[in-house]
Amino acid sequence: MFSSHPMSIFCIIATEFCERFSFCGLRTILSLYLRNVLCLHENAATVVYHIFIMMCYTMPLVGAVLADNFIGRYRVILYFSVIYLLGTMLTCCSAIPPLMLPPTYTSMIGLALIATGTGGIKPCVAAFGGDQFRLPDENQRLQRFFSTFYCMVNLGGFMGMIITPALRRSVMCFGGDACYALGFGFPAILVLVSIVIFVAGKPWYRIKKPRDNVTLKFISCAWYAFMKWLRCDSRSDPIKEHWLDYGADKYGEKLIADMKIVFSILYLYLPVPIFWSLFDQQGSRWTFQASRLRSEVFGVTLMPDQLQVMNPAMVLFMMPVCPGGVWPVLPDLPPLQKMFIGGVLAALAFVAAGILQIGIERSTLQVPVHHHSGLVLLNTLGCPVEIAVQGEGIVPIEEHGTALMTPLPHGILNIIASCPVNCAGRVMKRHAVREEVRTVAGMFITVVIGQNSNDHISLYFMDPNPFTKSLTGKPKLKVVYLGDTGPNKNVTISIETDKRLSDIYYVSDEPVDHIGESAFMCLQPGRFKWHAESAGGELFGSGEGFLRAGGVYVLCLRERLGRLDAAVLHAPNPPNELHLAWIIPQYLLVSVAEIMFAVSGLEFSFTQAPKTMKTITIAAWYVSVAFGNLIVILVAQTKVFESRATEFFVYAMVLAIAMLVFLRMAKGFHSRSIEGDGSSSESRPLIHHRSKVISVHSLSTATTRCFSGPQHSAASCLGLMERARPAAWPSRAYVHLATPSTSEPRITSLAKD
Repeated sequence: MFSSHPMSIFCIIATEFCERFSFCGLRTILSLYLRNVLCLHENAATVVYHIFIMMCYTMPLVGAVLADNFIGRYRVILYFSVIYLLGTMLTCCSAIPPLMLPPTYTSMIGLALIATGTGGIKPCVAAFGGDQFRLPDENQRLQRFFSTFYCMVNLGGFMGMIITPALRRSVMCFGGDACYALGFGFPAILVLVSIVIFVAGKPWYRIKKPRDNVTLKFISCAWYAFMKWLRCDSRSDPIKEHWLDYGADKYGEKLIADMKIVFSILYLYLPVPIFWSLFDQQGSRWTFQASRLRSEVFGVTLMPDQLQVMNPAMVLFMMPVCPGGVWPVLPDLPPLQKMFIGGVLAALAFVAAGILQIGIERSTLQVPVHHHSGLVLLNTLGCPVEIAVQGEGIVPIEEHGTALMTPLPHGILNIIASCPVNCAGRVMKRHAVREEVRTVAGMFITVVIGQNSNDHISLYFMDPNPFTKSLTGKPKLKVVYLGDTGPNKNVTISIETDKRLSDIYYVSDEPVDHIGESAFMCLQPGRFKWHAESAGGELFGSGEGFLRAGGVYVLCLRERLGRLDAAVLHAPNPPNELHLAWIIPQYLLVSVAEIMFAVSGLEFSFTQAPKTMKTITIAAWYVSVAFGNLIVILVAQTKVFESRATEFFVYAMVLAIAMLVFLRMAKGFHSRSIEGDGSSSESRPLIHHRSKVISVHSLSTATTRCFSGPQHSAASCLGLMERARPAAWPSRAYVHLATPSTSEPRITSLAKD
């Protein structure tokens, strides 16, 4: 496919593969690092994450300006890759506690350098790869290059999303249950490898150097034409067809024509951020949605961040059968039509996400809305009980069961609990109790039904809690101890998982209202063991339980007469019920949408832009991604939608409208033929060892020496110059040369008439 440019294309694609492997792996574990290691609040971690992504897609403007106007694409890629390497090394060092670096400041500086580095090279790598082809003769190969290039982007992202989180989870370092230093260090090694590969390919590259400051001319001409258009008097001055035409007298028709093309492309980019605002929610909203699904596959529990690999995996699988692939199933369409189809598919993906979200919300404990509250009832007795809330109703609860009453009015509630006199073989001396409780708006009040040492049924009230599920999808566990420990017992309760990781809860010697509760602990799904013991050994007990992904659990331990009487595991917010397979349709739709929209948009940005402004148009394409992330941040911070399903449906509707507008705009765009690649500013020499001398015309005399005869048909230019006597060549001459291409044995003249 790339037989005429094997090594240059290989080095460019390998460089992009390593860079995407590094970036996607680092991005996958970043939000967990911000929350778990830097201890940022989840909202703050989300904002930092999206600001980082925004910066990654804003810096392409800087890289584009430097590439097109000052140092060229090769040097921009090289210099910004070094900045990228420094950022990954700094982020890795921030996760190594023995270095005693301030982790928050060091991480933020490292992330800023990473965003600068990866953003600076983004518009240049694809454009630099396109520079290796001579247009329009190799247009078909250029399309194959962009498909292969995007395929490698997704392959690198796919492997990074699998391997980097696996390294973080499988290795424990510096006393923690995860090794973020290794998770950030491995991407740093990949960036170093990408730099080595890219530099090694320099002998084979076509390196085009910038001719002049195109960006400065672009801005100056636009400002000059705009101001002259504002001052134009329609009564005395002729009205021009386009406002840019007012700058033709100073900047020339060629620059004006190129600027018209660029502005027409930028005009088409206006609806594009809407697509990216949906697409990039795979790393945030869709990941949170995946944490609400049952993710056991063949006995293995998948984490929500691992599900992000579905998109690049599907793209890799479907790329060959999509337009531009090796075995296209769909007909090849113009890029703008493919972008429209991709946008519609992305809107359908969010319709599927909204339908799935409705099912999730129906199967998940919903936090009470404002001015309302609820009761979570946990029965630790071995017999059924009845709970009556005055004015609200009666709820039966089976032995060791859990019940829910919501919504309830915010205020004071009268609660009556009763059980049989004979409760699991034990005669209850008091089998009914009445209590008052004040609710908290927007929270649940948890009532634990138990018995004291006098065999009286008792009610114990936990602190108000929303019982929300963890964002990571891991189960949450809280330990509750009922009874009196006394000043000399010093009861400790330890929780140990299969990975031998343990949490210890120390029960207060004087628990308030005879109940003590720990904070919530996020544990790995699977089996766990608990162990309770007092300092003197009077109180002792142990057991085990099983935690499923997404569940919110309460382990109730009840003391009676100085001994553990019961241990019950409750799930106020049950584990995830809907299976992971229900999320596949939306990932399938968004993956096809990415192929149709992103690949076509990248190709359109390169082929339709003028030769001197290709990097700027590609940079503008990437900046649209930044604006898409900004839309997500604004919607998330304003909290417009109370229901996530409603939010998904609104996003889908807005994108569908944006795509209809885009289709109308695209009909007014006139695609131009691909501009021939006749640049003489590239560093590759045009005279090769196989170059043939057609004729030599002396500029000082009228003589012409011809080498076009049969006897000289195989004579190379360099060979003739080496063998000929110096006196045989004119001091000043016009040499008519021809260089055969690698694919054509016949000679093609380089001379221009």
